Amino acid sequence: MKKLILHIVGVFFLVSLFTRCSTEKNTRASRTFHNVTSQYNVYFNANESLKSGVLRIEEGLENDFTRILPIYKESNPSAAKMVKSDMENAIIKASKLIEVHSITKKPKRQRRRTLKYQEFASKEEFNDWIDDSYLLMGKAYFYQHNFMAAIDNFSYVVRKFSEEDSKHEANVWLLRCYSELERYIEASEIIQTVQADDEFPKNLEKDLAVATADYYMKQVEYEEAIKFLDIAIKKTFWRSKKARLQYIAAQLYQASGNSAKASEAFNAVSKMNPEYKMAFNAKINAAGVFSGDGDSEKLKKELRKMLRDNKNIDFQDQIYYAMGNLFFKEGNREVAIENYVKSVATSFQNQNQRALSSVTLGDIYFEDLNYRGAQAYYDSAMIIVDETYPGYEILSGKYSSLTNLIDNLLAVEREDSLQKVALMPDAEREVLIARLMKEEQELQRNLENLATQGLSNQGYNRSNRYRMGMGSQQEGAGWYFYNPQTVSYGRVTYQQLWGRRKLEDDWRRSNKNTVSMDEMDEFAELVDSSQMVIREADPLKKEFYTQDLPLTDSLMVLSHERIRDALYDAGKIFKSEFNNYPRSAESFEDMNQRYPENLYLLSAYFDLYDLYELMGDKQKSDYYRNLIISNFPESKYAQFLVNPNFFIEMEAQLDSLNRYYQETFRQYKAGDYQQVISLTDIMKSIGTDSLLLSKIDFMGTVARGTQSDVHGFESLLKTYIQSYPAADPTPLANEILVLIQDSTLADYQKLVEMGYISEEIQNEELKPGNNNENDEFGGKFSYEDDLLHYFIIAYPRKANIDLNRLKFDIANYNIDHYTKIDFDIETENLDDNTALILVRAIENKESALIYHRAIIRKAPVFKTLADVVYANFVVSSTNYRQIITEKSMADYLKFFVKNYSRFIGPDFSDDELDVSPEELMAKAKQEDDALRERGQFVVVNTGASALFSANVDTSQNYVLAVKDTKLSMRQILNGFAQFNRSGFRIWNLALQLKLIDEYQLLVIKGIPSLNESMSYFRQVVINRSLFEPLGQATYRNFLVTDENLQKLIEENKVDDYMDFFRGNYIQRKQNQTVNPTSPAPATTTESDTTQVQVEDIVVPPIVEEALEVAEEFSSPYDENVEKGHFFVFVIPIEGINKPDFISGIEQFNLANYGSFQFKVEEKPLDEIRQMVLISGLSDKAGAMEYFSKVVQNRNLYSPLGDAVYRNFLITDSNFEIFLSEKNILDYMDFYKKVYLGQ
Repeated sequence: MKKLILHIVGVFFLVSLFTRCSTEKNTRASRTFHNVTSQYNVYFNANESLKSGVLRIEEGLENDFTRILPIYKESNPSAAKMVKSDMENAIIKASKLIEVHSITKKPKRQRRRTLKYQEFASKEEFNDWIDDSYLLMGKAYFYQHNFMAAIDNFSYVVRKFSEEDSKHEANVWLLRCYSELERYIEASEIIQTVQADDEFPKNLEKDLAVATADYYMKQVEYEEAIKFLDIAIKKTFWRSKKARLQYIAAQLYQASGNSAKASEAFNAVSKMNPEYKMAFNAKINAAGVFSGDGDSEKLKKELRKMLRDNKNIDFQDQIYYAMGNLFFKEGNREVAIENYVKSVATSFQNQNQRALSSVTLGDIYFEDLNYRGAQAYYDSAMIIVDETYPGYEILSGKYSSLTNLIDNLLAVEREDSLQKVALMPDAEREVLIARLMKEEQELQRNLENLATQGLSNQGYNRSNRYRMGMGSQQEGAGWYFYNPQTVSYGRVTYQQLWGRRKLEDDWRRSNKNTVSMDEMDEFAELVDSSQMVIREADPLKKEFYTQDLPLTDSLMVLSHERIRDALYDAGKIFKSEFNNYPRSAESFEDMNQRYPENLYLLSAYFDLYDLYELMGDKQKSDYYRNLIISNFPESKYAQFLVNPNFFIEMEAQLDSLNRYYQETFRQYKAGDYQQVISLTDIMKSIGTDSLLLSKIDFMGTVARGTQSDVHGFESLLKTYIQSYPAADPTPLANEILVLIQDSTLADYQKLVEMGYISEEIQNEELKPGNNNENDEFGGKFSYEDDLLHYFIIAYPRKANIDLNRLKFDIANYNIDHYTKIDFDIETENLDDNTALILVRAIENKESALIYHRAIIRKAPVFKTLADVVYANFVVSSTNYRQIITEKSMADYLKFFVKNYSRFIGPDFSDDELDVSPEELMAKAKQEDDALRERGQFVVVNTGASALFSANVDTSQNYVLAVKDTKLSMRQILNGFAQFNRSGFRIWNLALQLKLIDEYQLLVIKGIPSLNESMSYFRQVVINRSLFEPLGQATYRNFLVTDENLQKLIEENKVDDYMDFFRGNYIQRKQNQTVNPTSPAPATTTESDTTQVQVEDIVVPPIVEEALEVAEEFSSPYDENVEKGHFFVFVIPIEGINKPDFISGIEQFNLANYGSFQFKVEEKPLDEIRQMVLISGLSDKAGAMEYFSKVVQNRNLYSPLGDAVYRNFLITDSNFEIFLSEKNILDYMDFYKKVYLGQ
């Protein structure tokens, strides 16, 4: 009893204390209570979380000593992910401190208002830890890389606590935030403010110096950064931090070219006893900055000594690299290269060093014009580096160009070798193959012995995609079959470098971002077996050596065409990409010598003329100039060579022609046919392009016809139709001819007045735009895609550019890639400051965008504009006239970005960077074929309905049918495995590969129901990344039951099944009502339309529309959820302990809701899943409370083991819909929105 009384008294005391210490009161006791609680409880815990995250960064992020170290490790983008939870915890606690312990109420007024009291009473916050909490929250946001939120917090501290010391630290962190955001003007203002503050505390001077050094480093102002690093080093106490700053200073000296200071600074690092890696790198770099003066042998001796030290076995790559640098500075390139090669060969752990050594070797070989060596080492580097690597864009561009070049050189060697063997007598060829097979047997027997001999690595050769031909390091030398030592050496080198690796994609990457090795094993046998059917991969079989030989006349022709194309492409690359004019000329001349009548002859002649002009060989340039003029006198090349002002004169001619055409068209509509005849004669004498000629002749034909009798008119029309069978006005000419022949043409002019003239003969340039009053651009720009388009380059008129050369380069590009299209190149002044170059006329928007995307990647075309700020875009003929009328392109550029930008983005993969417009056009045409299937599908009775079963309301398979039996499906398998695991684990989907005739089938089995399969299908087709590995391969994707899949495979009816799929899946889905509880819509919904668009061949424009629609939310479920609920578990039928699971739920209900009578029952869902229902939940609030308690009790889920399950709340009425739909994916989308607010 006595203890009870004491407890009661204690409780009343605490209640009284807390009441008195409320934040609504500002007394000494309340301030003391909240300050102490804040400091030693909430703030302490928040700060511990912050320190834990910072420590995680320090210990978790490795230094990359191949680059200049960042001042702060937390600047690394990956740091934010490492500390996310720690920083969130810190933010929550700091926020709680501010919310619970902030005291803003003024203290009770005192009679004696001393100056000290007045200063105290004027404060806005009376808890001393509130400013520290805001500061801590800002730091936490900073470490999360949420810099804007961090700025908000630090700015609040500076503004609201201007009299507190915390504002100084907040200013330092603001400086860091602005530096990270590259907002250097604001950062500079902070520096000036702080430096002018006499009250800035000394204990923050080191932090300020470090932050300022980081500010200058990020702007590559290394000399200024070094000044502040020196200040920071002097003020830093901790040796490890001092050593890091000293090391960075040494790197900055090195980057600034101050070798002496750099060496001195690196040596200073070594004396600070830093961690071993830093000490080692300091020694290495001290040798690396050797300027060439002094005792280099001493440095070499020191490096060799380090090489023998067992402690440095993991650092041999860096030592060899440092030795290579020493020899290179001495001018001993051969020994330097040997050491760089050893650096690459011994770089097993340090991927950054491997990249650096590889790039260094690539640069040396490139400088020596050893393109194969350069490409090989750049290839090794590109496997490792990412976009953050210094000079990545230059490296990537050089690598891409080199890869294209080497592909072409290897193609020539390969085809030459294959042709040589193909032309051998059969007996001689058989002997060669038998010898090669015997050598292969010996190689396989000796491979293990060779691998242990420790052959030194002579560099990395890129994956040899030409098993029948592989060039040696010297270009043009030898053939792979004739050098078995090369094969042996390559295998041994590979195993030394990489070990015994499985056949898999991205095998050289440490982080593949796809599926795990175990998951790859599941498909290895299947994938390999399917590929073995396609190509022979066993070098012990004869077919391995004969499968690519051109043994027929048609195959030999194709082989010669590949050589021709490769020689031409190599010549263009040598010229445009590498300015290697002798090698370019050699390639073009080799092509012309082999194939005197090749289709590239004119272009090659002009390139050779230009090359020899650039090389100063007047005799040879004149030779090719005369060849062009004599053999191709009508070409624009010849006309340009005869008349350097050809393009300028042609532009003036075209301007005149356009004016004549406009007047002719006006007279034609007015019925002044005599004037039309005169004007058409004038235009034809001027000369015109093929696009206008048919229209000019049509007006002339009609004008002459109206001046003659009916038979004469008929004869003129027949002549016109025969001359222009495919021209735009030809259908109109046919209609007039029919009227004449039927004797129903009384007066042609009446037809013109009635509008029968049509638009077929109107110049596309003069068509009015499609103005729309609701258009954000006021209706002044046309949205029509089928109008003629122009490619535009806009540049300053005052720029001193060689206009003729620019036009010539554009014309040269056009002739290379558009041999059948005669583009015009014109200039026009937009206003007093801007001039335009036009390439006209391109057929339509799609073709114009393909032209745009292809030409802007060809830097040599624009070399005349190297130092000029210019813009390039495409514009329809109508919109071009609007630009000229306004004398401004400002509004149009906004229109262009809005309406064209999605077409000029990365629709194609990065490896198509240098793809030709021909290839882009082919892909676009393929996509266009698919686009034609938009709208309502028409099911043609092809017998598919009779073959396939219409009972599709059952479990389904998703099938991707790829029309390419040689394409590797491994990446596709990886992608779908990852996709299924991340979003559809509950179904435990299985992946299979099947091969039928011309298709490879990827089958994903186990989708439980029709509706869920449609949801799965929709998610697949809007996920473009799944299809990227297919490149330009044709493919189908569809849903199919087990029964129909078996029939499809047996009968080989993929294409026929597509008709069945449209009729029984797509149209079925369209015909379903959107919401059972609401009236059916009168028209097809946007989402339905999008579904129809994406079901067959998935193409980028369709996918983008699907993505837009996917963001909208529509559902058959009723959003009125304030009613009775079920709690539903969806669990697998097999692999769980269901009795224990249900028993656990019942015991939970009894323990927590004793008097409530919740009912637990089982219900089947489909063949693989069942449901456990808890009923009796009265409303949403009660259901949510129950849900929260259940999911927090993880013991309830133990009987489920590792099974994948779903649990959710659902109203009684929505449960009926769910049972009908059986689509858990759609309901979970609804559930997340309505219940979870996501």
